[in-house]
Amino acid sequence: MKKIILVTGGNRGIGLGICKELAGQGHTVLLGSRTLDQGVSAASSLAGEIQVLKLDVTEEADIVRAVKYITDHHGQLDVLINNAGIISTGTGATFSEAREVKRVMETNFYGAWRVAQLMLPLLEKSREARIINMSSGMGALDDLDGGYAAYRMSKSALNALTILLANELRGKISVNAMCPGWVRTEMGGADASRSIEQGADTAVWLATAEKIPTGKFFRDRKVISW
Repeated sequence: MKKIILVTGGNRGIGLGICKELAGQGHTVLLGSRTLDQGVSAASSLAGEIQVLKLDVTEEADIVRAVKYITDHHGQLDVLINNAGIISTGTGATFSEAREVKRVMETNFYGAWRVAQLMLPLLEKSREARIINMSSGMGALDDLDGGYAAYRMSKSALNALTILLANELRGKISVNAMCPGWVRTEMGGADASRSIEQGADTAVWLATAEKIPTGKFFRDRKVISW
């Protein structure tokens, strides 16, 4: 069944890989990009039905405009993939990095929360709506290590949000988080062990599989520990 799918941060890296695969499967992909020019440039490399939206997840006005666009052109949203994210610049967890924690949380946690909250009325109009949060094993409490405090805490918070939303929306919308692994992107670096296609696979599966659970954390299509 053809779905209407919004991918935030869809103009590069894993997000672009997700858009490429979903559009190739025949779905309508709404590619969210912080800047319109970057989104249009990224979309030009893809085949299929791609619609570009200027969507900086830290700007509520952008999200509101995206909601209006989807409402006017589609009337509903079937899948929201909260992929937009940034890495922290500092590696420690000192008090001097409080400003950096706030900066990273604004995109990785609050951004995903805002988008999910404002897109909820559109998702509720879908017969089988899904929210997929792009998290990371670096935020898993069972494997929490030192370093990159801002990034780790933002992903731990995103995991908590996933559980809360899954419980609040149970029976209406499935909500899951996933870890793509260490992927060769601008964020992951050239030495990463996984391709973009491998990193995108679980998100694509969660968006399109006939039946999925809710309130789970996945890697390689398998449930992992929070």
